[in-house]
Amino acid sequence: MYAETDFLLALIKDEDWLGDAAEAVYRTHRDELWTSRFTLIELLLVAYREDRDTERVVTNASRLVEVRGDVDTVVAAATYVEDHGFTPFDALHLVESDGDTIVSSDGAYEGFAPRLDLRAVSEE
Repeated sequence: MYAETDFLLALIKDEDWLGDAAEAVYRTHRDELWTSRFTLIELLLVAYREDRDTERVVTNASRLVEVRGDVDTVVAAATYVEDHGFTPFDALHLVESDGDTIVSSDGAYEGFAPRLDLRAVSEE
């Protein structure tokens, strides 16, 4: 059974109107539940928007159910959001770039990855 974001949020949040139902489903179907890294990315965005600890939210969700796909990238991105103030997508881009030069006008990457600043490129 595929666990979607609202299900995991209902399990993670202290107060959620779907909390009791989610807990009942989790107790009954724990071994059948799985999700994807896209759910973790959505949780990262929701946690960021709600000013929650993004690293904790993503890590806790990944422990609740099997995650198919690359979990480490999303957890690493959540760490950059928490520890360095990145936005979720900037953090995901940084982690995915794997040390390669990032072509962007965004200064968020300064000191974290080599960057080709689009603003400094002259037209030919």
